[in-house]
Amino acid sequence: METIAQGTLSGIVSDYSNGKGLIISNDIVTGETYTWGEIDDEGRITIPLSDTYLEEIKKMAAKAQRKAPKGFTLKLPTVEGTFTCRYPDVEFENPHCLVSGLPDLIITDRRKNAQHGSVYAVNSPTIANWLHHDQQGNIGLGYYLQFYFSEEKASAKGTCMTKTYTGSGDENFDSFTIFDLDLEKGWNIVQYEIEEVFRSINGVVFPEVIKVTKLENLPDDLEWVRVGGS
Repeated sequence: METIAQGTLSGIVSDYSNGKGLIISNDIVTGETYTWGEIDDEGRITIPLSDTYLEEIKKMAAKAQRKAPKGFTLKLPTVEGTFTCRYPDVEFENPHCLVSGLPDLIITDRRKNAQHGSVYAVNSPTIANWLHHDQQGNIGLGYYLQFYFSEEKASAKGTCMTKTYTGSGDENFDSFTIFDLDLEKGWNIVQYEIEEVFRSINGVVFPEVIKVTKLENLPDDLEWVRVGGS
């Protein structure tokens, strides 16, 4: 079963047959790739979770800043900036605490040449597809997980409401993100659970209510789903 233990995140990617490879991410500012872990012949991924992760992120950010366009200032993510929305009604404990999550993860061969898709921690392939397409297209009930490293203890409690347009004439609805989040210092499993959905007149299904909480353990029905690639 997938676990976070001894500082390692592991799990099995279903229907994987591309051989041994690496788990990487791409930096959109510098164009560089970073290696986070490995995948074996049977599709088992292993991602070490470093206790110096934030220091590594700061170094990556400093390198990105040197290559950023003139006048652009790269800011490190905080609890307040990460767990909020345009119309916030959220109360924070330690709002300026630094927090950074694992980036979007991509499976490649050992030489980082051929890419074999992105991998998502979800309980539904529909949610993985929605994430892969920049949260566009149909969504269903269920959840996805993100893995955040927090510099200190912090919390976000409250509800964000956003007016969402469906793209069908002037049809819109109110969508809600409910934060009930207590972060510990170090690594945290954060679950985004889609509790309600809205079906538009053209048939597209949107998330209507998402609840954000910290989990102590990975859920039993968690799947590592690969989308895209060869």
